[in-house]
Amino acid sequence: MKVMCISDIHGSIENLKKVIDRYREENADKLLILGDFSSYYHSSSDFEVAEVLNNMSGAIIAVKGNCDNSYIDELFNFGLGYLKTIDVNGIKVTLTHGHIYNRNNLPENCGRIFISGHTHVGMIEKVGDKIIANPGSISKPRGGSKKSYIIIDEENIELKSIDGKLIKSLKIRE
Repeated sequence: MKVMCISDIHGSIENLKKVIDRYREENADKLLILGDFSSYYHSSSDFEVAEVLNNMSGAIIAVKGNCDNSYIDELFNFGLGYLKTIDVNGIKVTLTHGHIYNRNNLPENCGRIFISGHTHVGMIEKVGDKIIANPGSISKPRGGSKKSYIIIDEENIELKSIDGKLIKSLKIRE
């Protein structure tokens, strides 16, 4: 299985559509979304984001972010929580936005791969026996980082810019 992970859309329908194109080009099986779907000042773009993502709901696993108010649950036809752990190719992967749990506050029963968003800074690193990752933001990167996403396949976890260029890669089965 191959999965793509994104975070911090913040209502940017243009960048979301670019990432959906990359999702198809990457031939990913699932789209993992780490919250902050909505714009900072809830607008009509939130409904556009929901329309695009609801059309893919069978392929989406998602969590809520700190900017996603309760009305966001009503926009999407896929379930949202603040923490999910899934299996990707036999590896336990924990997903969260990052405003509650993060690299300095891992949840109980955390997977071998822990992925959070929130900081808008993409990164992948090995810490002990875990891989800690952040896909960055597809809309508003910070700290000199690029708009980015993560790909996980059988062998690697990769951070890529939204134009598909590799930023960093780690082997996941070492």
